[in-house]
Amino acid sequence: MKNLFILFGFIGFVLTLGTSADAQTRISFDKGAFSKTLTVTVPAKSEKQYSVLVKKNQVINVTVSGDINVSKNIEFPAISLNLVNGEDGVDNWQDGEGYLSVLTGTDGHFIFSVSNSSNRPRTFKMRVSVTDDHDDYMGGID
Repeated sequence: MKNLFILFGFIGFVLTLGTSADAQTRISFDKGAFSKTLTVTVPAKSEKQYSVLVKKNQVINVTVSGDINVSKNIEFPAISLNLVNGEDGVDNWQDGEGYLSVLTGTDGHFIFSVSNSSNRPRTFKMRVSVTDDHDDYMGGID
């Protein structure tokens, strides 16, 4: 009986790991479209992850607008964007207040996080676009 309990505990642990590895939401575009605008709600003190499939040398731009600041008086953003799986020396990326821009160095799924540092949930618009035009990259290329 003890071995059975340990086996079920191990299976549950493995299933939990498998679920968290695929926890990001995949973004796909309508046929012929190169961008998509989503309404996103991120719980207080939390983050969500998204992924987008791209080819090498494409540009991913993510921008957020709406309820993203700490308050109406303080312009500091409560919502931040970060590239999760970028590879230094291969991919180029730049993030700032309300945007993330990536020039991809490989084919594959690029994962980015949207974090909420405030004490309340935030609902806002997020626009994700993918283009082949290097001029769309918001960072400088060395």
